[in-house]
Amino acid sequence: MNIHSTYSTKKVANSFEERVIIDLAGVASGMLMDNLIISPEGLKKFKNPASGLPVLIPSIPKMFNAYENFMVSKREVQELIFGPVHSSYVGCQLSFDTNTFIRNFDLKKSFEAKLHGYIEDILLTREIVKKLVKEFTSVGAFQTRNIPHLGHEKIIDKMLDHCNLVVANPMIGPKKIGDINPAKLGGLYESILKPRYKNRIEFLPIRANIFYAGPREAIHHSRIREWLGFTHFAVGRDHAGAEGLYANNAAINMIKKCEGDLSIDIIAHQGAVYCSQCKNVVLQDDCKHNKSKFREISGSDFRHSLKVRKTYPFASPDIQKWASRNFDYLKTYLLGFQKVGILHPFFDTEYLLFHVVP
Repeated sequence: MNIHSTYSTKKVANSFEERVIIDLAGVASGMLMDNLIISPEGLKKFKNPASGLPVLIPSIPKMFNAYENFMVSKREVQELIFGPVHSSYVGCQLSFDTNTFIRNFDLKKSFEAKLHGYIEDILLTREIVKKLVKEFTSVGAFQTRNIPHLGHEKIIDKMLDHCNLVVANPMIGPKKIGDINPAKLGGLYESILKPRYKNRIEFLPIRANIFYAGPREAIHHSRIREWLGFTHFAVGRDHAGAEGLYANNAAINMIKKCEGDLSIDIIAHQGAVYCSQCKNVVLQDDCKHNKSKFREISGSDFRHSLKVRKTYPFASPDIQKWASRNFDYLKTYLLGFQKVGILHPFFDTEYLLFHVVP
């Protein structure tokens, strides 16, 4: 089976509106049906982290013809999702800025086409995953939001010890400054990584929001991959974290506590480093040397090297050449935005649509 992608361009006027449409598509497709909150009482279920993350639809009058409001403390929701956190945290800024949410709503027609398109995206992704599992039996989801460096390749290697196929499965939705629109990575996986791994890797994003909610989101992402039909999912030491908010391994520890509630196999890893004694990039889990021998492999450092056109020692030459050739294509991702602390919906507005070629 070959997965091909085509691009369609749509303008995103507001990241909150875009997130609402994505969440509505997740609910309508069935992927997030159990996560929808339609009353304050509904939040009680999510005090158990094994439930994942709640989905609340904020009141945005220009998106709906009619709706019923209910009130929930914004602070209560933020602490439930992120834990104790300041409202300036990137996840809080990205999610919503209201105490008023809605139920029994009627979406305005101007948003309907996008909603139906997103629902189709999600259902098609699920259909493709089911076909891949039928063909390969064990298929692992690898969530990524960066140009792959050697650390990512080590994680893929570990996954292939457990799975017959790895699917790079990034989330397409509004993200924080510094994250790439993952739709741009499809060509890299197809042209470089797929041949390198002898067709044991595919690239297939999922239309879903990211919250940067760390440990709780690791559970949420696991449940999404369960619903999609994956047999395995990789979770790292700072899964879906940002700004150093969560302790190393907090996500892994949370997964271990909730593993009995999940029907997907979790491939936990503590991330990759360069070990000066091994003289190689290694997974921390696999290396017994003292941590003083470790040098961190950083996606931020890799991005900076690309921006200033310098070689990064912990990324393969062919990927760096690809990034250099596509520099203008990636430029907004590499350079970021000047406005500090304010989130933008996308670095550009390309979305992936998929079809399967028998």
